[in-house]
Amino acid sequence: MANRRASVWKYVKLGKCWRYCRPVIGKNNKIKPNWVIVNGRAEEHAEGNYYIHYLQGRKQVWKRIGKNPAQAMGAADFQEGYFDAVARGIPVKSEEKPPLMISRTLFGYLEEYRLSKRPDSYAMMRQNLNEFNAFTRKNVISDITRLDLLKYKAWLIEKGRSERTAGNKMLRVNQFLRAVQSLKPGEGLVTVKDAKSVELEPEVYNDEELKLFFKQCTPFQVAVFKTLLMSGLRKQELENLCWDDVDFVDGTLKVCAKRGFSPKTWEERTIEVPAKLLAILQKLPRRSQYVFANGPHITTASMLNPSPWC
Repeated sequence: MANRRASVWKYVKLGKCWRYCRPVIGKNNKIKPNWVIVNGRAEEHAEGNYYIHYLQGRKQVWKRIGKNPAQAMGAADFQEGYFDAVARGIPVKSEEKPPLMISRTLFGYLEEYRLSKRPDSYAMMRQNLNEFNAFTRKNVISDITRLDLLKYKAWLIEKGRSERTAGNKMLRVNQFLRAVQSLKPGEGLVTVKDAKSVELEPEVYNDEELKLFFKQCTPFQVAVFKTLLMSGLRKQELENLCWDDVDFVDGTLKVCAKRGFSPKTWEERTIEVPAKLLAILQKLPRRSQYVFANGPHITTASMLNPSPWC
């Protein structure tokens, strides 16, 4: 006899891995929200979604339901009823797949993005998708068209965003739409060509202009900008530079991952720097493990407006 059972599971993070776990069933015979069985013990896990599991022939099916445990139990009951009707020879309509909706997919997509990306990347994606959602006011994903994305880009430019920023924002929305629809690269509504913009030639200062610039800086600001100039560090790499990363003997700076920080594209590297820069760094007060500490840590504002003791 074919298996007609459909069971409810929750996909949760255990350490560095994700795993399907059985939900905890309460005395009222209902799922206790966010509680699952892990190695025989009940644990609370707010992350992840509920799934139902069943067999189609020899194929195992894991169907994502969402965050609501009641909906998961209802989906399992419906699936078992469907199997039972088919087994009894009762004519039934093939299971209709509900339309994908932003309201049902956005939270799960952003949660996976948060767990796998850098905090600043997650914040950027969250703002971007919420902004597009408010702009288009379309909830059914199949209703969103190529024209909607191009209009979104044009609207951003009208609001004062650069062509490059507007194009990148449009591509992030396209990335979300492709992901939730399981589309392959190139199958989205727009492509990189639709986001192309004219790159303005960067302004370059000559030696005389640099002298005038540094003359207006405090000693702390000189150290910040000289390090950026002579090492090529990115802003966050500079913010997270520790004294242990500076080798005054070999004349190098080390860019490496730390708690709460990882280099862009996970690119750890060692950079040779001139002795002139090392001399500037040696004059900085060591008030923290961070080279450019302003109180407990450096911030974007403190680069330009350091506290008096810096």
